[in-house]
Amino acid sequence: MMTYSWYVAKLQKHLPGVTFPGRWWDPINTMEKKTFSIEQFLKHNMHRPVFACIGLTEGDPSWERSFSRWPWGVCEQLVPVKTPFDPEKWAQKTLDLYNWSQPHDSFHPGSWERVANEEMWQARMKTAFFLFDLAENMEKEQQARLYELSYNLYCQIVDTQVDYPANWDKNLALAAERLLRSGGRGHGLDSLLSRSIYHFSHYLQREPTDPQSKAIRSIITHLKKERKKLRDRQKA
Repeated sequence: MMTYSWYVAKLQKHLPGVTFPGRWWDPINTMEKKTFSIEQFLKHNMHRPVFACIGLTEGDPSWERSFSRWPWGVCEQLVPVKTPFDPEKWAQKTLDLYNWSQPHDSFHPGSWERVANEEMWQARMKTAFFLFDLAENMEKEQQARLYELSYNLYCQIVDTQVDYPANWDKNLALAAERLLRSGGRGHGLDSLLSRSIYHFSHYLQREPTDPQSKAIRSIITHLKKERKKLRDRQKA
């Protein structure tokens, strides 16, 4: 709404504490004297939490220079890039945000209700996905810590549901496999192998046409071999 020239003029007085560094947000001509970029808006409002819901426009990536997005339910909190991130605290902080009760797959395919419902369901696992994605670019010890936290969150989410999005199976399987590769961090190796095998297999049952199905089947075969080796060693 800030892209409309009338928005700031009419709404500013009703939004105490919110600073608008110009007359309107122009994602393209951000250098115009009367306009502002999303980065400028965020910098002028760092005194308060700022959230973006359903994403940010791709037309103005200026915020990426100075801010990061941390998952917050269906939204994301925009924080200065230098803000220290404590994954355990953030996971705990966002754990009970979600109270969506509409059953999954409860609307007709193609309807806007189905799209909105899917958006809400996917929001439940945003923190787990965020931590997993963060782990992919970390060093070993920090990486293992994030994989474990992501895995634990995925387990909490999936284990409490009967019907859920198919990609949750794939994500949990990947988290288990990555944690396994990182040494397990105290989790039983057999348990991680079985988790990964089960959820990869369950995912393929639900999404047999996935373009990566061949690679996933190969991973399942490999994991089964590793589990057999592990069990054989335990018997010896």
